[in-house]
Amino acid sequence: MKDEQEKRQAILESLARCDTSTLVRLQALLTGAGDNPSDSGKGYLDYLQAVAESDVAGLQCSEKSYGDSWKRRGGVDTFHMLARKWSRLERRLATDMDAAGSMSGAAPYDIFEQIAADRRAEGIIDDVRDLRRYLLLVEAEAAAREAERLADSGRKYLNHLQIVAKRDVRTIREKEKSHGNSWKRSGGVGAFMMFARKWDRIVQRVAMRIEGTNGTPAAASDNIFEHVASDRRAEGIIDDVRDLRRYLMLVEAEMAARGAVEVGSARDNREGS
Repeated sequence: MKDEQEKRQAILESLARCDTSTLVRLQALLTGAGDNPSDSGKGYLDYLQAVAESDVAGLQCSEKSYGDSWKRRGGVDTFHMLARKWSRLERRLATDMDAAGSMSGAAPYDIFEQIAADRRAEGIIDDVRDLRRYLLLVEAEAAAREAERLADSGRKYLNHLQIVAKRDVRTIREKEKSHGNSWKRSGGVGAFMMFARKWDRIVQRVAMRIEGTNGTPAAASDNIFEHVASDRRAEGIIDDVRDLRRYLMLVEAEMAARGAVEVGSARDNREGS
């Protein structure tokens, strides 16, 4: 009994140290809905390749119009771009969406319900895609810099987009063999909590300033490119970037399998027609 009380007290003390955002997410998880009858089971696996291809095609198309503007102001601005997109996504998911007409409602932070209920021209699914594609750009740029030994790859990151996307699909399929669909077993709120923890981990890591050593370059606070290059841990920041991007791939694949979204943005689909 004493051990249980001590464990309970330790948990409560840990919760007391959490920031408000984390506590709100936790409340949503505790009060979230149960199993969703529209769950695709393994059906999302059939859409992974289409999601990956839409990301590569969408970024290649955007490059023709905007060039490399996404990284032109350096790694700090690129990270802030990611942060703004995450903040927009979380802010949208935090709202309670009431049922209207034939549309069902959506509980706060239930990413599946929120996407299904959102019928705006630029809805939550667009924020999911944008964040995922920014994360794809980050890894493609980091890979190009490493391969070419460049401080900035110019347009060479485009050569790595498809390589990274294919690896994402392959890795997700391999993990499904051992873990199944555990990523969505706790519903849309549970899935979002996983993503949020991954994002929080990226923020905490990138916020630190790293002093350079003989074998490791320095990294300024919030400079995501410098942090990826200097991180020599077994599971570094690039692994967090990959994990978050793959979770976001799973979200769109799941919603496509449920028939709630068409893979690719409206712009992608118009230009591909």
